[in-house]
Amino acid sequence: MQVNVLLIAKEQSSADASASSFIANEKEISTRENNVAKIKVVVRKRPLNKKEIYQKEDDIVTVDENVLTVHEPKLKVDLTAYVEKHEFCFDAVLDEHVTNDEVYRVTVEPIIPIIFQRTKATCFAYGQTGSGKTFTMQPLPLRAAQDLIRFLHQPVYHSQRFKLWLSYFEIYDGKLFDLLSDRK
Repeated sequence: MQVNVLLIAKEQSSADASASSFIANEKEISTRENNVAKIKVVVRKRPLNKKEIYQKEDDIVTVDENVLTVHEPKLKVDLTAYVEKHEFCFDAVLDEHVTNDEVYRVTVEPIIPIIFQRTKATCFAYGQTGSGKTFTMQPLPLRAAQDLIRFLHQPVYHSQRFKLWLSYFEIYDGKLFDLLSDRK
């Protein structure tokens, strides 16, 4: 069973204090900001794939709240079978039934308003080949761009002359690909 890891990082700039007076719906955004850590680690479990199902492999990963448990089958010296549990805690753990919309709501959506307080934000997926990174990440940049543009159109931000830079990269086999420029 494979899982992929989403890491979300935010970096506060020195202009944060001066920008905070321009925030619309300040209490709501302040509450969101307090709920966004500088680095947040989110794990999404993927379902067994067709090959794993065909080979009758066991699903040995369970999800409960922010804990992912791996139930590792083992054999004792006398060949008695037993299962060793390995528990891992994360900021959030999403099971194999969660939608990409929910992934977005848990990972990227909370950092969108914070960007408008002069903060930089990064979201990336990490995991082995076949763990579901592309499936998980593919819809996130478009949703983020839509939300960023929606925020930019709010009257409070019109006069602030925000500049928006977006990048979407893939690092594969030691090579960097720009996914917004035909993988150059």
